[in-house]
Amino acid sequence: MAYFPMFMNIEKKRCLVAGGGMVAYRKVLVLLDFGAEVTVVAPQVEQEIKSIKNITVCLREFQEEDLNGCVLAVAATSDREFNHRFAELAKAKGIAVNAVDQKEDCTFIFPSYIKERNLVGAFSSGGNSPLLTQYLKHVLSGVLTGELGAVGEYMGSIRETVKSQVADENMRKQVYQNVLKKLLAQNKRELEKEELYDLIAEIKNENIK
Repeated sequence: MAYFPMFMNIEKKRCLVAGGGMVAYRKVLVLLDFGAEVTVVAPQVEQEIKSIKNITVCLREFQEEDLNGCVLAVAATSDREFNHRFAELAKAKGIAVNAVDQKEDCTFIFPSYIKERNLVGAFSSGGNSPLLTQYLKHVLSGVLTGELGAVGEYMGSIRETVKSQVADENMRKQVYQNVLKKLLAQNKRELEKEELYDLIAEIKNENIK
């Protein structure tokens, strides 16, 4: 089964991880990479988890109430039956849930991904081959670079300026295309303000003719 590639905003949103081992640790790191507020619940947790700042660690058994207010939950224990029950509780509350290595209990899976600032590329094999998705991540890490991440942020920063200067949607698209083309051709992260306004004026003049 192919999973629908939806990107979800979890920044400052409560996410729960049940489990205290190294698998849970890796899931916590991914969630933190996207700005989540993470709570870990387990009777025992690895020192690596304890050493992470800005997370909540509850050294006890999971309780159903722990799911309250969560947008996302992860069952990362070695107990398959517990993971299944946890997933069912999360589903009943309408919470996106991942049960590690139990695809049938998941409503979402963790992809391999490359993240440069707000630019993210993710790879999924539908849970069939994590090795393949790791390979794709390795191959494409040379394409999705920090430079592109910076370009992505710049493109977002000019949107209000372009909207205020260009009313026509098709013309705005031309502006964005030309800006991106120029940045990539010149290996630049951003344009000088004068360059941007000159480019906008050029597009306007072309469309008047």
